[in-house]
Amino acid sequence: MRDRRLRRVATTVLAPTAALAAWAGFRLGGVEFTLKSGDTVGALDVITTALVGAVVGWQVLRAIERHALRPRATWIVVATTALAVSVIGPSWFADGSSAAALIALHVITAAVVIAGFAGTVPLRRLAAPVIAA
Repeated sequence: MRDRRLRRVATTVLAPTAALAAWAGFRLGGVEFTLKSGDTVGALDVITTALVGAVVGWQVLRAIERHALRPRATWIVVATTALAVSVIGPSWFADGSSAAALIALHVITAAVVIAGFAGTVPLRRLAAPVIAA
């Protein structure tokens, strides 16, 4: 139990760290991260969004563990679907290299969260013991 929690905490910290590193790399490469509204996406935005995504993912995972018979497979399906939905934002609110880089940040964050949490989930949920009356 402790190892699982430690890995989940590490994943939750690593997701925004990886996103921030990628953001910095894109910035060094000349990407401005400018939205159609004229606003820009800064380091704090990246850290906050990735951290919120990881924490929400953890909570969703806890619900899946309690209810799904195949929690790992269910987690992967739910999380990859959430990733697919999340890229709608960058594709709608940004253009060109900003949109492509923002989508890449979503994919990087999701890869860390999905893989990190998947390793902590059993393939199958153990059946509840049958109590004879």
